[in-house]
Amino acid sequence: MKKFKPPVAVKIIFSFLVVILVGTFFLCLPISSADGKWFSFVDSFFVSTSAVCVTGLTTVDLAVHFSLFGKIVIMLLIQIGGLGFVTISSLMIMMFGKRLSFEQRLTLKEAFNKDDNQGVVRELIKIVLITLIVEFVGFVCLVPSLAVKYGFWSGAFKALFLSISAFCNSGMDLFGTQDNMFAGMSVFSRNVLVLIPVILLIIVGSVGFVVIYDIIRKKNPKEKRKLSFHSVLVLSITGILVFGGAILFMIFEWNNPQTIGDMNFGQKLVNGFFQSVTPRTAGFATFNQGAMTSESKVLTTVLMFIGGSPVSTAGGIKTTTMLVLILYIFKMPNKNGGLVFRKRNISSSILHRCLKLFLIMMSTIFVGSCIIIAIEGSTFGVSAVVFEVVSALCTTGLTFGITPLLNVGSKLIICLLMFAGRVGLLTFAMLIGRKSQNMEIEYPDSKIIVS
Repeated sequence: MKKFKPPVAVKIIFSFLVVILVGTFFLCLPISSADGKWFSFVDSFFVSTSAVCVTGLTTVDLAVHFSLFGKIVIMLLIQIGGLGFVTISSLMIMMFGKRLSFEQRLTLKEAFNKDDNQGVVRELIKIVLITLIVEFVGFVCLVPSLAVKYGFWSGAFKALFLSISAFCNSGMDLFGTQDNMFAGMSVFSRNVLVLIPVILLIIVGSVGFVVIYDIIRKKNPKEKRKLSFHSVLVLSITGILVFGGAILFMIFEWNNPQTIGDMNFGQKLVNGFFQSVTPRTAGFATFNQGAMTSESKVLTTVLMFIGGSPVSTAGGIKTTTMLVLILYIFKMPNKNGGLVFRKRNISSSILHRCLKLFLIMMSTIFVGSCIIIAIEGSTFGVSAVVFEVVSALCTTGLTFGITPLLNVGSKLIICLLMFAGRVGLLTFAMLIGRKSQNMEIEYPDSKIIVS
């Protein structure tokens, strides 16, 4: 009898689910809570899901509720979620001196979204090294400011946690207190020495490992090469979104006393850039998101929906997908059904994949919002619920403050959305993005009036 082998995509989904459940178990334990009591399963599951899916939404203040052990568990969950369990497990196999099997290489290929499994081990090593180096640099930059405020050891741990969380685009932090729960990055809203390193960590984490390695190779004098077409596109779109978003946020919030209205010019500038960068699935906030103007709320939602770039720690539909969709609006497909941009052809299969992702995301947001509104009734406004759903699905972590107040059913829906945003939609995209097979049967065209 032939042994059943589940699809690689199913293995990836299952691996993330196992990590979430293991994290839930540890966070439930009394040793993880500051008060030494058992933590509820639903809230433990929520926090574990948010950490592994690098989202940042949480039902409790992490700094106040969890002990040092619990905080270390959350930090490890964020790191595993950012790199991916497949990457971590493969690295552990190699560390014990064993070779990866063909099936394990195939799983890595799917996890990295590569067309073949050639060079996946080198890709694995590059990703891990880049992650550790960037997080260490971020840690070194953050330690001085946090050590001054919290003391050396406490400040150092908070700096390490923040560096990992920022690079993995998680949005979790340890800055809340009993008197100021869920304070977040608002504690440092006027400290540019903290905000600037966090901004850079978020950007580096969101552009993708492929782009980072491409830049490193370009800077190497021994390798005379240009940036790849993909890297140029990602960096260009990222620059436009970061600078364009910052300018718009400063215009919309310049005189708003509840956000940046009472800050000086330099602080407004840095906070404008921070608010432009953080919706790209990072989830940190230097001021109350619910206090923003309506224009800023819409802009934040759009940036959350776009997210970061492929093969990164970020979520959303991705920057390259957004570019293809915009090109599709203004350009007519060629005879092969593809699009031409900068003397390069974007194949019809890529175009179809982007359209499917967009429709799946929009449909999921609509259904998720309707379910939560039905559960919560008139407790929260529609805009707050939609913002929460987009934040969860795009693994951002920004909120109007309704997360701790949700019913159990709504919390589970948010968990499902976070999981789908980090794993499900990504894996589904890999499945539907395969090359279409030649069909032996051709059917006549139908005439449908669409406008």
